[in-house]
Amino acid sequence: MGIITQVPFLLTIYLSTQSWTLIRPDLGRNFVGFRNYAEQVFSGGFGIILVQTLILSFVALALCCLIGLGLALLLNRDFRGKGLIQTLLVTPFFIMPTVTGLIWKNELFNPSFGLITYFARLLGVEHFDPMAQHSLIMIATMVAWEWEPLFMLVLLAGLQAINEEEIEAAQLDGCSRLGIFRHIELPHLMPYYRVVILLGSLFILQIFGEIYVSTAGGPGNSSMNLPYLVYQTGLVGWQVGAASAIGVATLIITLVILMVLLRTMNAVAREE
Repeated sequence: MGIITQVPFLLTIYLSTQSWTLIRPDLGRNFVGFRNYAEQVFSGGFGIILVQTLILSFVALALCCLIGLGLALLLNRDFRGKGLIQTLLVTPFFIMPTVTGLIWKNELFNPSFGLITYFARLLGVEHFDPMAQHSLIMIATMVAWEWEPLFMLVLLAGLQAINEEEIEAAQLDGCSRLGIFRHIELPHLMPYYRVVILLGSLFILQIFGEIYVSTAGGPGNSSMNLPYLVYQTGLVGWQVGAASAIGVATLIITLVILMVLLRTMNAVAREE
């Protein structure tokens, strides 16, 4: 089983050492060693897209953490219609990434007939086209909208696992609502945050469909991330060897980021 799961990765490493252009079969495949890595991974363009990938992931995760916490605190209270509101809040998590991209691009922010751009014009805001003007931030917001329900549900499970007697004892001691959140609820949520941030990072670093249907990585390369760069190099530029080299580098970078993130969160947990 281990060999079967590693075959695609080993094949990708092999292809990353080849010069292979699909639209030029007459050139064949030639061994070029680490030339693909030198030309693609250690280029300025790769560095810019790596930074964009990190910014996109950081903004999306930060929004997920804040919005997920706010909604979890809201749903941890009893009020009328709570079940319906919780169901509606979870809905974005079940929408396919490509459909999400189409909704945001066409139904909400299309400069001619989008719903939000329509209200922006009513308020006197002209030429409102955030998908083109702030494409990277809009992609991050779109991804946060998709993944925030997961953060909300995990954090809500953490809040509901808190012993009520502990909160009641704090209230009897005169602790304010903010004090209960700061000294009881937030420390209790740290293990839950650790799990959901790791899961969220793993998936958000790999997003592709949302970018493909909403901005296609543009304008220019301003909303492109590393997975989209692999697609563009391999299936638009037909450079299989170069795309494989970028894919291998992307995997290594993702593993390094997750390891650093895990160690940082473990260090924070030990300090508490």
